[in-house]
Amino acid sequence: MAEVPPALPRRRKKKPSPPITTLIVPLDGTDEAETAITPAIKIARQLNATVELFTVHDPVRGRWAMDIDSVAADTGYNNVEVVCVSTGWAGDHLVHMASEDPGAVICLATHSRDQFSRLVTGSVTEHVIRESPTPVMIVGPGYQPAFEPDQYHDCIVCLDGSDRDDAALHTAQQWARQLDLTLHLVHIDSPRKPDEPQIFEATLAALAAKVRDSGLRAEHAHITHSDPAEGIQTLQTQMPGTLTVLTSRNRGVTRWALGSVTSNVLARSPSPILLAKTPYEL
Repeated sequence: MAEVPPALPRRRKKKPSPPITTLIVPLDGTDEAETAITPAIKIARQLNATVELFTVHDPVRGRWAMDIDSVAADTGYNNVEVVCVSTGWAGDHLVHMASEDPGAVICLATHSRDQFSRLVTGSVTEHVIRESPTPVMIVGPGYQPAFEPDQYHDCIVCLDGSDRDDAALHTAQQWARQLDLTLHLVHIDSPRKPDEPQIFEATLAALAAKVRDSGLRAEHAHITHSDPAEGIQTLQTQMPGTLTVLTSRNRGVTRWALGSVTSNVLARSPSPILLAKTPYEL
């Protein structure tokens, strides 16, 4: 984490994000891919949005969902559509769909592998994270739907004092307005730096006050942990059913997957992760 108190993010004029109208869940015929349906349906119910179950039925290029109509029926949600294309790469299709619909959110489930980096490097996941024009929701192998409430009420916003904090806050506030979420602005303090809570307190308090001034609910907190990813996971476990906002860098997953806080949280998170774009669309 940063060692000096970060300056308050510069207030740049931003275009308001369009309302979430569609949640796109790509399916490839595996049980792991279907785990993203649960949080997508939950968000869709809160917003009265459409869920699109997407698959590429291409026997030459790989796996596809065979019984996607049955999967749609089993959701118990009336506003579910099935999108099946006959050829092409899923990554390209998904990015195109998000580009064509500014209100679309891609909800990806990652498969359980020994190393998260093995999964994302060179995969559809990497391509979507890098190229999608909108934030991407990822459901990792540690997702625990049984511990979630029927609706999302809270959102953890992970701040580290870097220039990416502004993007995380922007995305979190847009989702909070639509889903009526309470934002929890969190900084992970190192036990090796006993002065860190005091250093960051003023910045966190000021950011929380700005969020409240905008009409949203916000709290701030420090968590002391030697491993930032484990600190975030501990907080997620204490607050089941909480969305978490992290930031990705537009340099490709291969540049941050190994050993980064973001990838470690993605690999172990018990709840969905929302990856904010950096820089976000102005």
